[in-house]
Amino acid sequence: MNEQAINLGNARHKKARLGKKIGKRGFYLLVLITILCGSLATYILFIGGKNFAALLSAPAIIGFMLASWWKRDLSVLEPHNKSITDRLSYDVLSNLPISINDNKQLFQALSNNWQSDFILGHLTISDEAVLPALDNSPEALAKTWTVASQIADQNHSESIEVGFIIASLLMQSSAVKEMIVKSGNKAEDIQDIVNWLARSLDTKKNNKKYYGGIGRDWANGWTPLLNKLGQNISLSIEKYGANYGWLTDSEGVKAVESAFDNNAKAVALIGPDGIGKSSSVKALAQKLIEGKSTPNLAYHQIIGISAMDITSNAQHPGELEALIVNLVNEASKAGHIMLFIDDAQTFFSDQPGAIDASQILLKVIESGQVPIILAMSDSDFQRLRTKSQNLSNLITPVKLQELDQVGVMRVLEDIALGTEINKKLLITFSAIRAIYQLSDRFDQDMAYPGKAIKLLEESVPHAQNSMMTKETIEQTIEQISGVKVSKVAPEESGALLNMEDAIHKRMINQSHAVSVVSNALRRARAGVSNPNKPMGSFLFLGPTGVGKTELAKSIAAIYFGDESAMIRLDMSEYQQPDDVKRLLATGENESSSLLLNIRKKPYTVVLLDEIEKAHPNILNLLLQLLDEGRLTDESGKAASFKDSIIITTSNAGAQEIRERIEKGENIEDFANQFTDNLINAGSFKPELLNRFDEIVLFRPLNPDELKQVVGLMLEEVNKTLSNKNIKISLTDAAITQIVKEGNDPRLGARPMRRALQRAVENSVAQKILSGAIKEGDSVTLDVADLASE
Repeated sequence: MNEQAINLGNARHKKARLGKKIGKRGFYLLVLITILCGSLATYILFIGGKNFAALLSAPAIIGFMLASWWKRDLSVLEPHNKSITDRLSYDVLSNLPISINDNKQLFQALSNNWQSDFILGHLTISDEAVLPALDNSPEALAKTWTVASQIADQNHSESIEVGFIIASLLMQSSAVKEMIVKSGNKAEDIQDIVNWLARSLDTKKNNKKYYGGIGRDWANGWTPLLNKLGQNISLSIEKYGANYGWLTDSEGVKAVESAFDNNAKAVALIGPDGIGKSSSVKALAQKLIEGKSTPNLAYHQIIGISAMDITSNAQHPGELEALIVNLVNEASKAGHIMLFIDDAQTFFSDQPGAIDASQILLKVIESGQVPIILAMSDSDFQRLRTKSQNLSNLITPVKLQELDQVGVMRVLEDIALGTEINKKLLITFSAIRAIYQLSDRFDQDMAYPGKAIKLLEESVPHAQNSMMTKETIEQTIEQISGVKVSKVAPEESGALLNMEDAIHKRMINQSHAVSVVSNALRRARAGVSNPNKPMGSFLFLGPTGVGKTELAKSIAAIYFGDESAMIRLDMSEYQQPDDVKRLLATGENESSSLLLNIRKKPYTVVLLDEIEKAHPNILNLLLQLLDEGRLTDESGKAASFKDSIIITTSNAGAQEIRERIEKGENIEDFANQFTDNLINAGSFKPELLNRFDEIVLFRPLNPDELKQVVGLMLEEVNKTLSNKNIKISLTDAAITQIVKEGNDPRLGARPMRRALQRAVENSVAQKILSGAIKEGDSVTLDVADLASE
């Protein structure tokens, strides 16, 4: 196929080029001439100048005819054949010259059109970069037309638009695809973006639809109370336009229609926040407006009412009942009205001060005066069933399902268009994909697509140079939640590569444990570990006081930037079967709830001390956490641990470790056998141990290492005294004496803190108070200077 095959220069092509030459300015000029000449002719005719009036009416008539010709025939070229020539849109034909010889000439002719800007802009590539990279072989032009026609068919478009041709040009060039990948996109994004463009073109056409005007509104009566407390969703869509096409044929909307077709009196849309309960109602309203819904619902308008607004306008149950009854009566008398009550759980809340309206709702729904749609969560509906079986039996539940990736991306694309217009910025396609991929780490409480929409909205203030990119989304998440999602910066890379050195500034030896943990964390941050599990999971085994907790604190300080970035639970407090409920509790003041803490602080170390003492049911939960990277509360809401590091500690087998080390064995040599011994002894189930990234053994500290521990503890004392500019040092003999007093093979280095406090801190305090040590002094303490008990 060549340019002659598409027959450039035919009548449609000539009309389009003429229409472009006249343009909107020419059209408005013709309209102005028509109005001025017609008005003047009418005035002159009125005062008696018939001949001159007839003369002026000629340009008015000609102007009107030319304006009408441009409006109806030149600027709008409807496709009237299946051939490529007859399917080319006005925007294509008006920009094409009489002859097109190759792809580059075709691209240059169309690249100034807004549809070209749409595709290239969202891919973040320029037309200057694309032009030399196009396939300009003789057969490429024919393929361009063919592929553009196929894109039109895929998007159910009768016309071949500019964007379809631009996408076709990009798809054929391997050099362009390579350029797209280097810009942070994928080659297949071309197809996704042109589909997005096709939907936006379709939306523009749909928003121009005529829905029946004032005569249609007269199908509903006078509703002053509803107007005051409610919002006419149908009228809003008619007035301002909306496109919920992606939901109008969803299973949820179909289920609502089916329920009312089967004489349901009320339907409950059930699902978590963000799943699209309100959007599903708006999609139904759009379907009703377009006359595409079932006959039972024909001509109905949907009025949205907030349950919280209703209850806030009533001071006592009697007043609330009167208000609800009046609203329903008003809707019933007006006719063809459907009520949508959001936050319906407010009517049967158990919160202090709340008014129970479940019996009022029972009467209203039983009457069947008006079809009612309620919105609530699954747990709220279960609570309603417990509270009022009669009421719940009258309500048909419709449980909404989360959209898949394709559905969420469509929602984001449609919302992004409005955001781009309102905020005057460009949202790149890589940013939209990043919003979908990262929103799960941004908000654990909402469902898709709500959490993704929320992240898009939160990212707007972070856009730079009127552009929202993937980096914008990453910056938003890091600033709001603290979760690291961006590429590793050079300074962070250096810290990760030298993590062992940083940890050893805080703790002594345990080189094997430090190395194992550091390698696992580097894998996680580099993105080579499983993203659907915690960033790292470790079981620390060893005697008390050898550095297990200190290593956890070091990870929090070095990896998360703050030693307090830690959720610490003593598992000896979770030994009963009912303790599972405490661990998964969702109450605001449940400090023992792991889920509540992780939702507040998702980017953290989770330290579970003495895990072997926990009830077996708790260990089963841990198994699920390590396997899936999340836990679910009693209401079915999941909490993600994918941005946390899970560390469990245990003293199980501590005596065996101590004995083997005393015999001169190396931890690396007996680690596997030691783990087998724990399984054989029944300390841990093999399936649990297999879920940890690493099982890390800690050995007891020897006397020389205990002396180094004293040195680290002394640094902490000096940090405390730094505000007085006092520095304390110890002689070797003093350090040996503290080790002697503080060393307990059973408790490791833990008693050393108390020994240092007694011997050094007490002595220093006495000397400061007596004046023996003054501000600015540097003092070395010997054995004789150490305070005794």
